[in-house]
Amino acid sequence: MKVILNQDIPKLGKKWDVIIVKDGYAQNFLFPKKMAQVATTKLIKQAETVVADRVKDADEVVSNAKELATKLKGVTLNLKGKAKEDKLYGSITEKDIMEELEKQEKIKVTKEMVKMDEHLKTTGEHKVKLQLAENTSITIKVVIEAEV
Repeated sequence: MKVILNQDIPKLGKKWDVIIVKDGYAQNFLFPKKMAQVATTKLIKQAETVVADRVKDADEVVSNAKELATKLKGVTLNLKGKAKEDKLYGSITEKDIMEELEKQEKIKVTKEMVKMDEHLKTTGEHKVKLQLAENTSITIKVVIEAEV
């Protein structure tokens, strides 16, 4: 059965995608939960328009991310924090990286773009990954010095 999704469903598709599913799955799961609707000719045309706009927007996001990656290439962020020997009293978080990028480089990124396995808790040189778009990421150098 051909259906149009009313919302994003992991491993199935995004909102407005036209997909083919088994009749029972559509009637017993998707339709009762209002997750999809039957794909009529009118709705398919509307879905094609929405998906085309989504693809255009995604292309724009990727081109902006590549431009941002070019600006960030070779960037080194310098931060200071209170420390005893080489251990910081607090830690450097995604928010701190985001704020310092804006302050030092005049580049705005969101907190969600900053990918760290754990917060930085020692002085020295660290690598931090920025996920700018789905397939566009860059690693920047973060140098943390102890405040005097």
